[in-house]
Formats: sequence, C-alpha cells, structure tokens
Amino acid sequence: MQCNWLAVVRGDGGARACVFCGQHLREHSKCVGVAGVLAMLDAQSPALQGECFARTLRNVCHAALDAHARDAADDREAHFMACLCCHHWVARRRKKTLVFPLQALSWYVNTLQTLGGKNMDHRVVVRLCQVLLERGPAPAPVVRAAPFFRPARLALAPALAPTPTQAQAQTETKTETQTQTPTPTALNTYAALFNPSEKRLFARIAADSVGAVGAHLARFYHAQNASTIFSPDCALVEKLRRNGADDADASDSH
Repeated sequence: MQCNWLAVVRGDGGARACVFCGQHLREHSKCVGVAGVLAMLDAQSPALQGECFARTLRNVCHAALDAHARDAADDREAHFMACLCCHHWVARRRKKTLVFPLQALSWYVNTLQTLGGKNMDHRVVVRLCQVLLERGPAPAPVVRAAPFFRPARLALAPALAPTPTQAQAQTETKTETQTQTPTPTALNTYAALFNPSEKRLFARIAADSVGAVGAHLARFYHAQNASTIFSPDCALVEKLRRNGADDADASDSH
C-alpha cells in the first residue's frame, strides 16, 4: 500500500511522517517513544479511546513495535517522529485531558465548540486541513533481488552458452529495471478517517485565509444540520444570519 502508513511505522528511506497528524516531515521534528504514545492513549477518557483516530493510532503503535522487534539492529527504543506543532500540542496537554490534534479538529468542525475552555486557534485548523490534503514522498520502494540464474538441464553448445559477463549484465539490467519502477506520491493516511463532506470543507479552508475559517465552518455546520437556524448557541445563529445576509447582498449586486 503506497501511503504513509509504512512511513509512520517503519520510516523506510527516511520518509517518516508525523505520527499525530501524518505530515510528511521536511526539516524539524521530535522523537516520540512508541511506549509513550501508548501511555497517552491509555490515559485518555474511555469515550475517546473508542474513537476512530485513537483506534488507528493504537494499531500504528502495535505495528511499529512488531516491526521494531523483527528488524531492529540495536537496543534503541522503538520511536516515532512528530512535527514541532503536534509535539508542542501534546506536551502542553499531556498532564490534562489529552485530546490529539485530529480528534480536536473532528470535534470542532462538527460542533463549533472546543473540548476545553479556550477556542481552537484557527491557524491550527488551517494547518491541519493543509496537512490532511498534502501529498508527500512515497516510502522507498523495496528492491527485490533478481531471480537466481539457473542453467538449463540440457548442455548448450559452447558458442551459445552465456558467459559470466553476459549473465551478470542480464541480472544488473533486471535489478535496475525493478528499482526504477515509478512510485506514486503518498497521501496522508489519516485523511481516510474523515468523510467526503469533511474533506471538501478542509479543501476550502486550506485554500483560503485564516480569517475565513469561521465562515466556512458556519456554512458547513448549517448544511449538516438541514439548513436550520434553531440552535442553543445564539452566537452561532447570529453568525449564520450574517453569512446569509452577506450571500444575499452578493447575489443582488450581480
């Protein structure tokens, strides 16, 4: 499977991705132990432990431990890489009720309310939307050795028998052909956790400015709730009314 699942778990060819958001790492990153990530998952509330992102991350952890036990060449602890943004997010919330960034994004776009006392920074929303839509380098292709050359049972005439030099050239040609097979760029694995309407919302947010996030979220929430303006949140209703009035003014001007 050509996605960053292998990059997260194994880091083939150095193409590792952030274990918390799936961003294909470019320059700066932090190491996070697999055992530490499992401890974070165990410390979450039971309601969050059954959520799709938590189950996926737990599967990634177990797959990483299996791969490390099978392929590790030293005694170093199995670890992941985390981008600086996610590492800072987790470090600040680890001693509190920890909610991972993509869990917070999923909650926020569907409720317009945060799980804590502070609003979710729209700069974080834009970054996560861009990360979920990005395409990064695919994991390094596995180079398979050419099949072992076995001579035919029947003896060939000396002039027709391939010389060692010819056989070696054929082997190198096959290996080079398999190595140069084009590999598609990798998608963010965690994008599969969101439905098509959420992905379309992320595409609109990622292509717009930070100041437009609120309007995109209000329209999305309005459409997901049958375009009703009945809501216990009066601030949300006012935002929807303003957006509707702006849309009407724009259509009248045309």
